[in-house]
Amino acid sequence: MLLNVRRLLLALTISALARISAHAQPPAESGIVRDGKLGTPLGCLHVVLLDAEHRAVAHTVTDSAGTFVLVAPAVGVYRLGFDLVGWERLEGPLDTLRDGEMRERAYPLTFSDAPSTAIPASVTQAGGRTDAGWNGAVATTPDADIRFPLSMRRSGKPGSVVAQYVVDVTGRVRADSWRAVASTDPEYLAALRAHAPAMRYQPARLDGNPVCQLLRNQVRFEWVGPMPTVTLSN
Repeated sequence: MLLNVRRLLLALTISALARISAHAQPPAESGIVRDGKLGTPLGCLHVVLLDAEHRAVAHTVTDSAGTFVLVAPAVGVYRLGFDLVGWERLEGPLDTLRDGEMRERAYPLTFSDAPSTAIPASVTQAGGRTDAGWNGAVATTPDADIRFPLSMRRSGKPGSVVAQYVVDVTGRVRADSWRAVASTDPEYLAALRAHAPAMRYQPARLDGNPVCQLLRNQVRFEWVGPMPTVTLSN
């Protein structure tokens, strides 16, 4: 009888400790992010946790498998935002996070092929966010360094390329990440692809530490007066 009582007390103690431990853990959102069209993981994508007032309270970037974890500062109502620089932020619905809760979901994302015409005020012209310990990558390579294809100069034909790539912690474009999203002409696409290894950025920083970041850029090749120009969308 005494042994059974001790077992019961031990079980109750373990149960109570488990409840205390659960309540001691802050709530969190986690998941895996994939390209909605290709099904491939979106690594180095900036993910932000927004409160009910649309304020950023936590940031992270996805790992190579597209997974992330964001810890909320307290119980409450939050939503997730997924960012590509210069593109419309994709946001999820508001969710209530409770003590010790770890919300896990899959996020298939499809960003528009065209850049946003209304970039949020918290995004600078260079593409960096500066809230809650996050600074986005900022391009430092002059636009003029991108070669305007000679044959296209002769034809005077304007064009554009939308490219997606990862900027690593040194500020360089990760070669295996470069992907063309859209292009008006193969010669313009070849010109931008050839220029990619020379592109330089101030890398993104999370709480002061450099991190990789997935970016998307639209590059326009066009004639202005007697000379051709090359411009980036951000």
